[in-house]
Amino acid sequence: MPAYRAESCHIEQADDVRAEWLALQKSADCSYFQSWGWMSTWLQQIAVKLNPVVIRVWHGEDLVGISVFVPAKIKRHIIIHARAMFLNEYPFDGNNMVIEYNGLLAASEHEQAVYAETVKYLLKHLPACDEFHFGAITESRLAYLKKINYREVDCIVDEESLAWSVDLAQLPADPDAYLESLSKNRRAQIRRSMRLYEKQGTLKIEPAENTEQALQFFSRLKVLHTRRWQATGRNGVFANPVWESFHRSLIQNFFEAGEVQLLKVTAGEQEIGYLYNFVWRKQVYVLQTGFAVSEDKRLMSGYVSHVMAIVYNRSQGMTVYDLMHGESLYKKILCNQRQKLYWVVLQRRLLKFRVEKLGVATVANFRRLFPGGGGR
Repeated sequence: MPAYRAESCHIEQADDVRAEWLALQKSADCSYFQSWGWMSTWLQQIAVKLNPVVIRVWHGEDLVGISVFVPAKIKRHIIIHARAMFLNEYPFDGNNMVIEYNGLLAASEHEQAVYAETVKYLLKHLPACDEFHFGAITESRLAYLKKINYREVDCIVDEESLAWSVDLAQLPADPDAYLESLSKNRRAQIRRSMRLYEKQGTLKIEPAENTEQALQFFSRLKVLHTRRWQATGRNGVFANPVWESFHRSLIQNFFEAGEVQLLKVTAGEQEIGYLYNFVWRKQVYVLQTGFAVSEDKRLMSGYVSHVMAIVYNRSQGMTVYDLMHGESLYKKILCNQRQKLYWVVLQRRLLKFRVEKLGVATVANFRRLFPGGGGR
């Protein structure tokens, strides 16, 4: 039986790992956020300049795992400093591209070994690092981490969140049938909204047909998204130029590959909404939206756009319409399945972290006992 082994290197450009990544993802159970489309854009736009570490795991002569970690110095609670490594993300200084369904890229049937070998390598060969962050991983990947026998680190679930999706395989193609699956009150509201829009013209959904049109849709999405957020006193994601540059590059490079979907929803000549989605292995990931704002609260542009996008993708043979993680009410209303995502930290057992945990626990107990803070 061949042995597993791990090795690492620093890379200077995304193409240094392109061929290996593309070959391995064919045999891996991976999300779009682990695909070469996302990862190459992240490497080019964000990670290469951060001195990333690539860890490869081999089984005999076969490459069965690959991952990218970037270093960061963290300051928490004023006095705690940590040197950390982050898997496939760099959530600092406007460089947070909000990865979800994260994880090591691992060949099927080798996942547990890839996680074990990668962690063993990190702990042994990066002794200067205090923490290793695995953000937004699924329960199955959390299980891989928990099965590892740790001697020098704590495996901490730092945060968890529900991710919401629609199992399209459970739905008939008829849009009315999907609406019937919703609550009576919300179903009536959406149908009323659709009737009101149809008075302004035919209600339709249109996919971008080429890269140029996709970028045009993305620009219109930006306008509607920003307008809606500014109406609430906030800026929205397009206030971050790094985020916008990242996604324009991804659209430019991967729309023609069928990995990006831009949808436009209209009533006659009126724009109702735009949706920017990823498409990967028949699953649709809703990354960003822009919906029209109306003083008439009966016009539910977001709900109508999502319903039409759900029905459209069902008709295209997609199996999942994924609204991803977050506590927004519309996700709970529209979706028929959910799963948890976890933010996990492997933390070395150092005195400073014991002090940090003690301090956090003390403050939490104080706030529990004196919820008003003790003030007048």
